[in-house]
Amino acid sequence: MQHEEQLRAITAASEAVTAGLELNDVLQGVVDASRRLVRARYAALGVLNETGDQIEQFITSGIDETTRRSVGPYPQGMGLLGHIINHRKPLRVDKINADPRTAGFPPNHPIMTSLLGAPIISRDRVFGNLYLTDKITDSSDDNGDGSTVAAQVAPFTQEDQQLVELFARQAAIAIENALLHRQSHQLVIAQERERFAMDLHDGIIQSVYAVGLTLEEARYQLDRDTSLAGAAIDDAVVHLNEVTADIRSYILNLRTKRLNADDLGTGLHNLVRELRAHTFLSAELDVDPDVNERLTEKQTGEMLHIAQEALNNIRQHARARRVIINLTYRDNNALLRIVDDGSGFDHAAVNSGNGLGNMQERAAALGGYAEVRTIPQEGTLILISIPFILD
Repeated sequence: MQHEEQLRAITAASEAVTAGLELNDVLQGVVDASRRLVRARYAALGVLNETGDQIEQFITSGIDETTRRSVGPYPQGMGLLGHIINHRKPLRVDKINADPRTAGFPPNHPIMTSLLGAPIISRDRVFGNLYLTDKITDSSDDNGDGSTVAAQVAPFTQEDQQLVELFARQAAIAIENALLHRQSHQLVIAQERERFAMDLHDGIIQSVYAVGLTLEEARYQLDRDTSLAGAAIDDAVVHLNEVTADIRSYILNLRTKRLNADDLGTGLHNLVRELRAHTFLSAELDVDPDVNERLTEKQTGEMLHIAQEALNNIRQHARARRVIINLTYRDNNALLRIVDDGSGFDHAAVNSGNGLGNMQERAAALGGYAEVRTIPQEGTLILISIPFILD
């Protein structure tokens, strides 16, 4: 019966990989299924970034969200987890704390005893690792009187390892497929930008040139027929307004915000300045400068992207008149708070939009979270919490 369950789970994982599902959903299914079939208390899957020196995506099973948040940032691939990646081989450890290769656990981390891990490899590239901890045995009737003995931690077996390796291969296929899809998407974006550039040249630039000719005509008529000169100037003003609208439309569609900044406060200031330039919103910004010094370059960039997405949503959908942005910190977490007085929306639709999903994914990748609180017709609060990386 157990072998049949394993076969069904592996088949389901294979079908999920080829079904075009979201990568997060596929990997979550792999982690959940491997933990269930191996009978482990915890399981996790870490995906490395493009350079392979840091975990950028981390999926867990068996741990609640509150505990996960309290642990802090993702693992950095040191200790036993780094050993799996660097040596590209599966690893079984009966007692984690007794192993000299262990890097220990951060504060608030659940106690874990044993470990089974496998690298996620495809085409000689390591994408990350899949690992499980604490294989548990069934509670059993100790004396035949109905009393039970609590589940105990048992060593992982060779059969467990083979099963986890199969799931790691499925994860590798899913990740590689996602990378190929991303590359094709980037190609489409590049082609689209080329098309916009051509449209700018053939449309807006030609329109500006036409306005110039109209003004030349107005200057020519000034000494001859002031009424014709005035009409030409009026015509030029109309065309300039049309060109301004076209340029604004292109800017908004391309979303070419200048996010490069020395620190998060400066970047937020740039976003607010551009928001004021392109809308009639009243925007207020309050920044605690101490936050800037405690954020890494990656955290700064990701939080700017989150802020940009939030402000885009407000501008396009909220019908707001005022937005307040506050950057501060509490304990060891940077807190970005964005509030608008717009129309709000139904809670059931919070996770349906790509913008909100993108914010939540970016925050989760930094070990934090993005929370949306909204009431229809009363406005929206977006709260982003990102843990500082402690020395």
